[in-house]
Amino acid sequence: MDDFLSPSYTHEKLEEPSFSDLVDVFEDLWRHYIFDPVRFLMRTQYGDIAAMIILCSYFEAIQSYTTGESSLNRSKDFFVKGFMQVFSSKAPGIENAAQEIYKYIRCGLAHEGMLSHKVSYSRAGAKAFFLTYPKKPDGNPDVCARVVSIIVNPARMYEGTEHHFNGYINKLRVGDDQDLCDAFQKSVERQWDLGSSEKNVGITESEFLGNA
Repeated sequence: MDDFLSPSYTHEKLEEPSFSDLVDVFEDLWRHYIFDPVRFLMRTQYGDIAAMIILCSYFEAIQSYTTGESSLNRSKDFFVKGFMQVFSSKAPGIENAAQEIYKYIRCGLAHEGMLSHKVSYSRAGAKAFFLTYPKKPDGNPDVCARVVSIIVNPARMYEGTEHHFNGYINKLRVGDDQDLCDAFQKSVERQWDLGSSEKNVGITESEFLGNA
């Protein structure tokens, strides 16, 4: 039975891995298991919601990889900070906007399978996310208040997320940012349980295939 770790590599790739080996596997996993399926879904007539469900996993994950820390019991905090890495902005209220996106998009999709009532989506928008807020007495939007509505452009969301991923992979391969590389290695070693003894799945191949 083939023992593939990712579409391109078997577990032998991680037996005595170099840093480059770790990046190879990481990139292969995310490109083929996350971004390729998203691209496929977005070519279908009704695939945008499913594509957004998959893309929402990136923001919490990338904060974990760039800090070396686990997001266990810190899902919202890691999502918000990861989102702000991907869609960085100096505009006031960006952190509040990320929190609202977590609440109404990520949690709506993760817990109910659909977007919240405050969220619409369209590929016509120029930005990945467009948020509206109540007005202050002076007529300006109150970006610290609860959002009135969110319009998502799934295509822009995908483009921005993959662009960030490409940049992250490039930084890891260049290796100039040692803290970034160390955090990445710490995260994948934890996630992949590197250095531990060989996994025992407790079942023979014949039993697994129903031939026993």
